[in-house]
Amino acid sequence: MYSKPSSPQSIGQVLDGSFRLAAASFKHTWHFALLAGISGYLATAYQFTRGDTLVEAVTSPQDAMYWTLYCVGFFLSMLFYSAMYVRVDSVAGGSTTGGSALAIALRRMPLLIALIFLNLLAVVVGIILLIVPGMILMVSLVLAMAIFMLEDKGPIESMTSSHRLVWGHWWRTAAILTVGGIIVFVVYIILGIVAAALAPLLAGGEAIIATMISVLLVLGLAGILIAPFFVSLILNIYWELKLRKEGGDLAARAEAV
Repeated sequence: MYSKPSSPQSIGQVLDGSFRLAAASFKHTWHFALLAGISGYLATAYQFTRGDTLVEAVTSPQDAMYWTLYCVGFFLSMLFYSAMYVRVDSVAGGSTTGGSALAIALRRMPLLIALIFLNLLAVVVGIILLIVPGMILMVSLVLAMAIFMLEDKGPIESMTSSHRLVWGHWWRTAAILTVGGIIVFVVYIILGIVAAALAPLLAGGEAIIATMISVLLVLGLAGILIAPFFVSLILNIYWELKLRKEGGDLAARAEAV
């Protein structure tokens, strides 16, 4: 049973709540996660069907079809991924009637693309100018998508709201994200080992097809397992930092009286 945090929590409690929320929302989000993972693979699958080797896939110039599939895959991935924020939030609030999650995500997509572009631009510029500002922004803007999807704010306002929530708790937020990232990395390693074991069994005389199938399996499983956890992690950080921010605001107002 999951309930939103009602008071500031420790790092362990935030992580535990993320696991419990991911488990509670899994049956409502796995299809979004699977579709997001597969969508992101469209351009790469096209390369395999052309018979490109791994080296050719990385180094060769790509044709118009590749870039079309890449853009379509990116759009669909973001659509399904953002819908997960709405669905997981509805589960945390006691409602699983998230049939409108995809419609909400689709309505917000043009501004979401703008948010992603501005977020990426801020981090890249920060890294180019000096690595430290880029790393700081990478963490302080991590809540922007959650705020954008749940509070119906614009891209700039979502980014500034994320920065305000994280600022003052940057190291703590970075620590939670680091632990979450290690968990994700371990899952990918395990699934990579599974894919490497499956490829020879599937190969026969078609190594390219076997590789494509094994990679699809890895991406599908990774998406199903990791995406709901990551969304749950971001939302738990968001709710917990809002409690801390609201508590700080109340304390400041009480001192001013």
